[in-house]
Amino acid sequence: MKALVSIIVPIYNVEQYLEKCIKSILNQTLKNLEVILVDDGSTDSSPKICDFFCSQDGRVHVIHKKNGGLVSARKAGIAAATGEYVGYVDGDDWIEPGLYEQMLDYAIRYQADVVETEHFIDAGTASTRVKSKLGYGRYDAGDLIPIMLCDKDFNECRIPPFLWSKLFKRCLLEKHQMQVNEDLFCGEDIAVTYPYILEAESVYIADYAGYHYMQRCDSMTGIQNYGKEEQDKALILYLNTIFGKNEKYSSLMLGQLNQYTKSMLLLRQIRFFDNGSENKKLLPFGGVNVKDRIALYCAGRMGKQIYGYLQELNGQGAVVWADKEYALYQQLGLPVVSPGEAVERQEEYDVLLIAVSSKKVSQAIRQSLSEIGLKEGKAVWLAKEFIDNDNYVLEDFLR
Repeated sequence: MKALVSIIVPIYNVEQYLEKCIKSILNQTLKNLEVILVDDGSTDSSPKICDFFCSQDGRVHVIHKKNGGLVSARKAGIAAATGEYVGYVDGDDWIEPGLYEQMLDYAIRYQADVVETEHFIDAGTASTRVKSKLGYGRYDAGDLIPIMLCDKDFNECRIPPFLWSKLFKRCLLEKHQMQVNEDLFCGEDIAVTYPYILEAESVYIADYAGYHYMQRCDSMTGIQNYGKEEQDKALILYLNTIFGKNEKYSSLMLGQLNQYTKSMLLLRQIRFFDNGSENKKLLPFGGVNVKDRIALYCAGRMGKQIYGYLQELNGQGAVVWADKEYALYQQLGLPVVSPGEAVERQEEYDVLLIAVSSKKVSQAIRQSLSEIGLKEGKAVWLAKEFIDNDNYVLEDFLR
């Protein structure tokens, strides 16, 4: 018989999606599963849905607990797990039938301490496969640690933090899940994944995608992130402590954490860089004045963050907001247009900010916009002096 896999499903008020989620787990081609549904104090019909499936399938176990947040729910799940391997599925997502059989096969065949798969982002009727930033195959963990959080391409995170895209060994995972502070309400995945890999010996990157992450139609998340500074600080402080205690990789990981902090602030707290000045400028982009007519390219997390910041300061956000996946973002209710329309309307703005953290991606965007007629000098990415500045943002942020 194949090794037992425990699948932990943290659940909070996701009645609309939960049945599809649980059915997709129970329909796995890998049958030797332990499915742990952790109802984290839901106030909708989620608890009843959990109990129904528990009554129908002996592999399902339900934990009903007081609401304590995602970390608390995951801790309850790992404490109850008995499988040799552990995976996570969020209660509003779903998985394809072969996902766990494939991951377990890779883990055993290549003796991997963690298996990382690709995934899909589902939004409305669109489904987009998110490709790995590493070549497929088995790696010694020590070869990935220098680039797993941040590599030389600023914040090109080579190993995504998501727990749900991975299969872990329970004997290694339990410590790293249980030591996370339950008051941590952002970066819950990061706080587990990277400390885990620091103690792992091997990682397998799979040419396989079977997890569907549901981007809900209320996904205005990231437009306004203010008021969450303490949550962000708690995450960075936690990682700073964990990395600082690692004798082998302390210096390396704290350097990566500094760059990660800089990037995280771009994505979540861009106002950190304006130093509270009256004459607001987007310093990471070379000091673009917020009173200029600004267009944005990319509606990801950084784009949403900048849009929200501009909206707060001038009441309108960006003059034009573009993305090649504009149709998807329009389904989510965001005022995003096509790259072609952004180029056609270039006389309406003074500068177009390329809101991505990867230098390679920014260069490709600049080239594609130039090819369809954007004037030279209109598009601006992060300033070289901002990226190359080795001053410890980490220390300033944690004060």
